[in-house]
Amino acid sequence: MPEPGDLLGPYRLISQLGKGAMGEVWRARDQRLDRYVALKVLPPDQAGDPERRHRMLREARAAAQVGHPNVVTLYDIITHGDEDILVMELVEGRTLSDLLRSQRPPLDRALTWLAALTDALAAAHAKGILHRDIKSANVMLANDGTLKVLDFGLAKLREPSGGERRIEVAPSLPAASSSTRIALDATMPSAPDAYATAAGSLLGTPLYMAPEQIAGDPPDERSEVFSVGVLAYELLAGKPPYTATTLDDLFTQILKHDPPPLDTPLWPVLARALAKDPTARTPTMRALHDELAAERHRLFAPPARRWPLAAAATLLALAAAGTAYYVHAHRPAPPRPGDEYVARALEEYNVFYNDKAMSSLRAALAIAPEHPRANAYIVLFGTASDDDRAAAVTALARARTEPHSKDRALVDAASALATHGAAAAREALLAAGATSDRELAFWLAELDYRAGHYALARDEYRALLAAPAEAFRGRIYDHDSAVLLYFDEPTEALRVGKLYRDAFPGEPDAVAVHATTLAAAGRFDDATTAAEEALRLSEGEDTLAGLAKVLALRGDHAKAKELYARSLDKAGPSRRPVRRAALAFLQWIDGDAATARTTVAPCLPGGADALAHERGPCLFVAGVLDPTGRAAAQLDALAAEATDLHPAYGNPTALAALVRARAHFFGGACVTTPDPSLDGAVDAAAYDQPLDFFAAYHIPFFATWAVCEHAALLAARGDKRRAVELLRSVTDKAPNRAWLRAALASLQR
Repeated sequence: MPEPGDLLGPYRLISQLGKGAMGEVWRARDQRLDRYVALKVLPPDQAGDPERRHRMLREARAAAQVGHPNVVTLYDIITHGDEDILVMELVEGRTLSDLLRSQRPPLDRALTWLAALTDALAAAHAKGILHRDIKSANVMLANDGTLKVLDFGLAKLREPSGGERRIEVAPSLPAASSSTRIALDATMPSAPDAYATAAGSLLGTPLYMAPEQIAGDPPDERSEVFSVGVLAYELLAGKPPYTATTLDDLFTQILKHDPPPLDTPLWPVLARALAKDPTARTPTMRALHDELAAERHRLFAPPARRWPLAAAATLLALAAAGTAYYVHAHRPAPPRPGDEYVARALEEYNVFYNDKAMSSLRAALAIAPEHPRANAYIVLFGTASDDDRAAAVTALARARTEPHSKDRALVDAASALATHGAAAAREALLAAGATSDRELAFWLAELDYRAGHYALARDEYRALLAAPAEAFRGRIYDHDSAVLLYFDEPTEALRVGKLYRDAFPGEPDAVAVHATTLAAAGRFDDATTAAEEALRLSEGEDTLAGLAKVLALRGDHAKAKELYARSLDKAGPSRRPVRRAALAFLQWIDGDAATARTTVAPCLPGGADALAHERGPCLFVAGVLDPTGRAAAQLDALAAEATDLHPAYGNPTALAALVRARAHFFGGACVTTPDPSLDGAVDAAAYDQPLDFFAAYHIPFFATWAVCEHAALLAARGDKRRAVELLRSVTDKAPNRAWLRAALASLQR
């Protein structure tokens, strides 16, 4: 039996994720590529069963052939001893089955999931592959929102017509086919004596089986359409279409009784998918996907809206370009191949489903490789692979668009971003009359946000939120709340955080952002409740760290450190440095400097994270721990590497100044014991530089570091009155900032 810590080939086992009829699934780390993977291993007592080994390898071949972004990726197949092991993409999240136990998704979200599911299955069917066990427990929502189809363990390549024998069910059904209560949503057992496929077995999950399967026909594409129909009913109704508790009763219901109609505009589509006669059923998975996509577009496609004037002065300066653009932008454009996928990508991008949004853009480009907006968004989204980005830039160079159209504006902005950076892209949008259109105004704000022009971005987000239009509100709420926290405006940040949560109920990111704004406003009990809810919705790196920060601010450092450690364990290469920084900062505050040094050591030269572009906050903490060490020089190097095309992550120059100030004077930063020594070389200007945005957002107590040190320096130089005024300016912005109030009280003694 495998144990945590075992090494199977290059894969180190960490913890068991699940165990079922098809084997054990383990979380493991790939020691070579430094990434987490999922390993599926047959249990030792079944590893010698040729049928089970054959079926698991068949799963691997089936999943590998599909090659779809909504199907779990197979990385490798290895043999360890007598065991065959599948090495797969690690998908962390919740299955639809788990989700449906606690909530019913809104119609638009259910349609988004169903569109992704049917697209993946249609791709499998196009390659002659049936899944053969579609059910809510085999569909997972990853923490980033991507839907993934799991467990092609019952998949079987379709043979030519007539190649599969008719299944005779009745003689081989086990005793569970009587009135015995069984788990009707569980995959049928696969013991060779009861369900051997060659002998005519019943494979799959009873609740999702089509009538013809129960009658003895082999599964085909139409029976999988029926299974998806059952799953769709379950999503929309919050419960399955059948109520039986025994196998006999369930099969009777499926064969003879229609499920109760649902009060939804989708019912005609569902009714066709659930038709008992296969010839009356939606004929293919692709046809079902297209019907669902058409309904989704009809019900939820946003109407074109005019964006009101945002600034009269800007429009006067750009009157000619703005007028020309306005005329062209509001001319109804005929739909183009790929438009549906592009619209879907924008919806997914809006709620931070980044991987799924990129998948939708790739789907659009598979249909229309020159699609101007799809290629522009590949660049503007900022999450594309190097290959996708390079191909998009090449396509943008030959894009044909109407002058002064929105397509032209997006193409020009994306081309400028790819070749000259955010400032050039911003100028391209302004030249196109960006302030006269909501989408272009949104990208203007996003470019300012990415470039670190936070005051501009704050004003632009405020103007966007003042309009009634709904487009892009997910991104706007998220980024605007972060900017408001950066400027220490907790009351307004909380208002925006609440709007975000209310607009996207049940969305982990929205709930987590609301929790963060509650904490900033000093409402720690409410913040803890909200952060715990976000973690229940999706246990990921961000939600773990979000709860950790709330707990740290309210004083529960022990639990916060535990959660930060778990977040670090899940973090990818670009996120590890900031998680290390938060964890080490708390370790240092709690007096464990040795452990803190170990935590941030990988960010220093020679360490595993020493080349990460995002290591600035981690280097700052290393500098706090050892102010005479290499951290300040490393931060200088990060600042020197920055270009318009590749700007710095945060503000390494400001971080370096704080580290150098720390080497000459340390007032305790309101969080730990001061060092009373005062070196005349300390420069108070270090405390007046703009904060590092990412350190301020992710590291507990960092946002007040410069204020606290500046106040301590003033007091050390004999100016207690100004020191008190400075601290009071931040303590009065929100209650319960205990670390600040304690420092203020010590100054007033």
